[in-house]
Amino acid sequence: MKRRNPMGLQPSNYKYRLTIICEFLVWRFLLFTVFVYMTCSCQQTGTEERNQITGYSLDTVIIDSKDRILDLSGYLQRTDLNADGKTFYLYNRHDHSIDEIDLEQKAFVRSFPLEVEGPNGVGQYIFDVQSLKNKRLFLKSIPFSSVVDKNGRVVQKVNWLSAKDSLGEPFGKVPPRRELVVDTGDWRVVGTNLDFMKETAFLGVLSVQNNRVKNIDIDTRNSFSGYFMKAGTNFRPPWVYLNADENHLYVTHAYSNEIILFNSKGELIKIVDYEPKLTPKRAKLPEILNGTREQIRNERRKLGEQVSFGAPVWDKLNERYFRLSEQWIYGDGSDEAEARRARVFLSVFDAGFNLVGEVELKEPFIVNYRYFAKDGKLWICQNFSDELGFLVYDL
Repeated sequence: MKRRNPMGLQPSNYKYRLTIICEFLVWRFLLFTVFVYMTCSCQQTGTEERNQITGYSLDTVIIDSKDRILDLSGYLQRTDLNADGKTFYLYNRHDHSIDEIDLEQKAFVRSFPLEVEGPNGVGQYIFDVQSLKNKRLFLKSIPFSSVVDKNGRVVQKVNWLSAKDSLGEPFGKVPPRRELVVDTGDWRVVGTNLDFMKETAFLGVLSVQNNRVKNIDIDTRNSFSGYFMKAGTNFRPPWVYLNADENHLYVTHAYSNEIILFNSKGELIKIVDYEPKLTPKRAKLPEILNGTREQIRNERRKLGEQVSFGAPVWDKLNERYFRLSEQWIYGDGSDEAEARRARVFLSVFDAGFNLVGEVELKEPFIVNYRYFAKDGKLWICQNFSDELGFLVYDL
């Protein structure tokens, strides 16, 4: 008995069709394999290009102080670079003055004195310096701050404590921890402060002319609250940074990589959240928030050992941002000041705050010093045996 062909085909036609089908399946498999390979290769190449900096060169710049005793204390935080990137201003607490450094000539240029009281008084303590247009400087102090000209004369006072909020209530009893002038036309000033009772942070926008403050909640993700610690009656909050450039205001804090972007009016633009490869994106929350001094010290050390983020700085030449972060390595002592060294990492972002590269900076140097971008390079302030200097990284 002959077996009926279920397809109604002659054996020769059946074998031919079967051969065609097999060849089609083979080609389909090969095409699929090539597609998967190309897709994976592109993804891998993109990842490598985004997360890898091929290398960098390092130069060291030492400033000729010309026998002037510069104030190199406080991690050189009371400093700033002017808009053209040529002049570096440095507060000198030794004689309450501002020292001017020419970074092109790598030398001290001049010093102008500040007054504590009177019409040109700027207060006894200076906590920060901001370079403005027309060679003016904004000096952060307490209880008020001041804008001075190149001779130290006060051209504008900034007093948050006399201002009212949107409801007509007094701003508060304590001025912001950080302040920046964002507009010299109407003297608009922004500042960051912390609410210790609510464990949150806010951005204040002060119109000096109208004597009004608008407060903006910046902790919409509760990113700050988990890091408010207290040792007895002393608060140990997360350190909050406030920076500005021609593009944005940005607020960050040490234990999370979030970058909160605002425009000059204090309006939220977006919150940048990225995935670093060399460090955690966020330190784990402390186990103890309210304890003894020793307990809180240990918790802060644990945070620093995980990650501590610095503030982004704008490289206008290459239209990118630099950001340093550290992982502290402590000695055998229990004091935070006994941190012997730190692993330091540099993250690079494009103008849209997309992460484009990371690298560990292998050279040993003192961290927490102010850094900035100049001529497309990263400059890190350093104290070289009581001489002002900079480590200059070229990527």
